[in-house]
Amino acid sequence: MEQDDSIGRPSRVPSPNSVAPGTLYDLVPSATWVLDAMGNVIMWSRSAEKLFGYARDDIIGCWAGDLLDPPLRESDRTRFGSGGGDVELVGGIYRMRRADGTVGEYESRSAFVTGADGTRSILITSVEAEALHRVEADLAIREALFDQSPIGVGIFDTDLRYVAVNEALVAMSGVSAEEHLGRTIDEIMPGIDTARVRTIQQRVLDTGEPVVDSRIFGPAPADGGPRTVWSLSYNRLQARGGKTLGVSCSLIDVTERHYAMVKVDAARKRLALLNEAGTRIGATLDIPRIAEELAASVVPGFADLAAVDLLDVVMTGDEIPPGAHGDTTVMYRAASRGARPGRYTDELLEQGSRLVYSADSTFGRCLRGGGSYLVQNLQDEMYEELIHDPARAASARTLGLHTLVVVPLSARGVVLGTLLLARGEGRPAFDPDDLTLATELGARAAVSVDNARLYHRQRETAVMLQRSLLPQDVPEIPGIEVAHRYLPGSLVTEVGGDWFDVLPLSGGRIGLVVGDVMGHGVHAAAVMGQLRTAVRTLAGLDLPPHEVMGHLDDIVASLGELHYATCVYVVYDPVARTCEFANAGHLPPVLVSPDGVPVVVEPPSGAVLGVGGVPFEHMELRVDPGSVLVLYTDGLVETRDRDLDTGIGLLCAAVEEHHGPLEEASDAVIASLHKDLGFDDVALLMARLEALPENAVASWWLPAEPSVVARARALTRTTMREWRLEGLVDVAELLVSELVTNALRYGAGPIRLRLLRGRALLCEVADAVPTLPRLREAGDDDEGGRGMQLVTTLAERWGSRRAGHGKTVWFELQLPAGGHG
Repeated sequence: MEQDDSIGRPSRVPSPNSVAPGTLYDLVPSATWVLDAMGNVIMWSRSAEKLFGYARDDIIGCWAGDLLDPPLRESDRTRFGSGGGDVELVGGIYRMRRADGTVGEYESRSAFVTGADGTRSILITSVEAEALHRVEADLAIREALFDQSPIGVGIFDTDLRYVAVNEALVAMSGVSAEEHLGRTIDEIMPGIDTARVRTIQQRVLDTGEPVVDSRIFGPAPADGGPRTVWSLSYNRLQARGGKTLGVSCSLIDVTERHYAMVKVDAARKRLALLNEAGTRIGATLDIPRIAEELAASVVPGFADLAAVDLLDVVMTGDEIPPGAHGDTTVMYRAASRGARPGRYTDELLEQGSRLVYSADSTFGRCLRGGGSYLVQNLQDEMYEELIHDPARAASARTLGLHTLVVVPLSARGVVLGTLLLARGEGRPAFDPDDLTLATELGARAAVSVDNARLYHRQRETAVMLQRSLLPQDVPEIPGIEVAHRYLPGSLVTEVGGDWFDVLPLSGGRIGLVVGDVMGHGVHAAAVMGQLRTAVRTLAGLDLPPHEVMGHLDDIVASLGELHYATCVYVVYDPVARTCEFANAGHLPPVLVSPDGVPVVVEPPSGAVLGVGGVPFEHMELRVDPGSVLVLYTDGLVETRDRDLDTGIGLLCAAVEEHHGPLEEASDAVIASLHKDLGFDDVALLMARLEALPENAVASWWLPAEPSVVARARALTRTTMREWRLEGLVDVAELLVSELVTNALRYGAGPIRLRLLRGRALLCEVADAVPTLPRLREAGDDDEGGRGMQLVTTLAERWGSRRAGHGKTVWFELQLPAGGHG
């Protein structure tokens, strides 16, 4: 029998019937070969060469029994010709030895054929048993997955017509498997968005890009229930050689999951709204602003209309009286907003109006009972019943409002107002979950409103307390001109503890003090008041500045470890033209020369008041008449964007530029450094340091001898007449003689007598002994002890102080009208 070369060698031109690449033949290697009746190989194809490894020239004529493992015996040759019939098939799995010596299992099918000349031969087709079993297993698995999968699966050809469906898809569509075949999805499921589905299918078919979890809604149920939701995923089907076979589709019913996710998403949006609203209303302590932020946070995202109504007493900051929610309650519309601004919205909301709620209305019941109300499916007759105003009810009807929510603004057991929300046409009605959200919004807003109300009351109390503790009228004192400013912090911060004071001291001296209690609020203001009182008391004892600071430190330390303060105390002597400074951790003063040049004075800076046990030092500085001393607190020079050094530099520049009348200069300094409302309060004290006129001071040094008393009386009498104070001559002579006599008796020389005419007549007698006089009750037989009682009786006030290594005793007499120098 002649061998056909087309079996052993591929033809140069493919046959029209040749197998395309990428088919099942690529998955299962196979070979065709032919034996004669005696079992000798007479034909050997190229596929056989590839499968077994034997070259054609080497295998032709060989007995096939030698290829088996183990080989057949020679006696078995006769078995090859024992088959009968031309097309009898014999099959089985055989172990066969390959050309490389290895052994493999092959499944073969044999057909006995007889040629035209009567010659019998055996046509054998062999495949690798392992590859064939693997393909069979894959097909079985795929078939099981396809048929048994709970996921609906459909296979479409390149014309997007069904070629296979599984039982799950049949159950979902309600159409039998036979009715699917050859039909498009438009014909099977006409109630869905088939145009969109076909667009997706065609895109997957054309591009090969899969589409995963594309959601599509099923037909609308006749009972009005929720529509079925399916998740569709598409993949293009291709053979191994790249040939496009069609499109596969998997269909999952995700109705429950979809609507659960819808609820989760709605809950997430509600939570986001709650967080946003809470942030907006919690960022301010201004009640109108809180109401505006509440309305703005819910419109238009949550409602079409919102109105915030508050009790009148809440807006005015007054205490809420018992029975505030009576048969009729007057409310103030603090804020409102509508998604559709216009005439009807404005008429309905009436921003800024005062409304009267009757006890039997929904709003009245909300106020009295503190409950939330959801009103759905509003009918025409319900508008006027709810709103109690025909014009506003007509506006609500025109806007198409169909659902209302009314919730109380309740804090600490008191209803402060109500929040009204409404939805109109084109939006779903409020549901119970929305009512819960609105109630929570109202509760949060109410807490913010109540906090703002209480804060303003406390702040007003603190401001009143602080202002009452600050100097109301600075006394006019010869030798000094004073201007002062105090600015409280912003509404966001509480009142601080800044203070200042101007103190008239003995000897015509003036005390200037500025301090700052750390902290804010009523407590800081109260501590400030204690310190101001303490400074005035200590200064009245004629203590030097550093001793005043030491006593203040003890006082602050006794208040507790959490109380601290800074302070600077300056004593100016207009006669000696000197300033004594003591500083307790405060900012340095600025001294401006008469020609306008500012210098930062750096006195020895002690620890802040309240540390305790730290000594304080003082510094004395001579000043030129006309110099300006500037004392201030940190709120003037320090801001969030500006450090202290920069602020002090700007202060120096400001006082140098505005070197004119102190009132104008003070305003200019505040305007220059405090352009925006700060977060800390500000105290500014500016003092122009002048010298007393020469004709207002008279001073003498007297020897310590008995005749000096008469001389002192004569000098006093002459000076009083020169100053045209004849009405004080007798009293002044008498008291001067008593003080000089005491200096002679208990002190040591030399003795200085000084008279000053200012806001009062000041008489001073100084000696070299530091022991201060002590007022005592003189007995009937005592020769002394009555002089100081006389001074106490006749003088307006008197006192004593240590000065250097000695002391000074002084008294003041009130000047007659017109007697001021």
